[in-house]
Amino acid sequence: MSLQNAHLCDGWVLHRRPWRESSVLLEFLSESCGRVGLVARGGRSERSPWRGLLEPFCPLSVRFSLKGDMGTVLDVEAIDNRCVLLGEALWCGLYVNELLMHLLGRDEPVVGLVANYGKLITTLRENQSSSGALRRFEWALLSALGVAPSLETDASDHSPICEDGLYRLELDHGFVQTRASQGIVVSGRALLWLLEEHSDPLSPENARAIRQVTRSLIDHQLGGRTLKTREMIRSLR
Repeated sequence: MSLQNAHLCDGWVLHRRPWRESSVLLEFLSESCGRVGLVARGGRSERSPWRGLLEPFCPLSVRFSLKGDMGTVLDVEAIDNRCVLLGEALWCGLYVNELLMHLLGRDEPVVGLVANYGKLITTLRENQSSSGALRRFEWALLSALGVAPSLETDASDHSPICEDGLYRLELDHGFVQTRASQGIVVSGRALLWLLEEHSDPLSPENARAIRQVTRSLIDHQLGGRTLKTREMIRSLR
């Protein structure tokens, strides 16, 4: 096999399913190639050196050849131990994987997104402030897609976002200062929180507002498509 089009990428498996007798079809997320479809021939064989590695939530270094819509796995090495997620943390991880499958096009680089994904999965494993970490990852994804509104300036007059102000989200425009509580309204303090990685946790009210903001922006991108994991998380709660 020619290695002229071979790639070596660090990343994560988003989804896997059996194929033929012993192979696996994968959706793999990497920094330089984005979301790629791969086939791991013999990946489920008892003699495969990759057996047990080609799973979600395991950071991997994968060498693969890419030609057309599907690539072929040439080699796999674990970068670290698999992150074991349990309970609601597992459903949050599966939700994020499904979201990436829906919103990321194939073979498009996603600068910074893989690092943010790894940070989120680690936080879910440790079960520390998972809600805040999930909101920040959703925002990182929207930013990588180029559809996240500015968190620094008012969309109507480009004035700086004020911590004590109230802002209404206009889906195709951005955040506009308001005095009314109609529609999707969020405080400037909550918006600026998304920019400050090490800031204190949000109040329950601000956390709900930020969740509504990211949910509305994501739903706008989904264009009516439903997420199975979102329904499962809702039923668990």
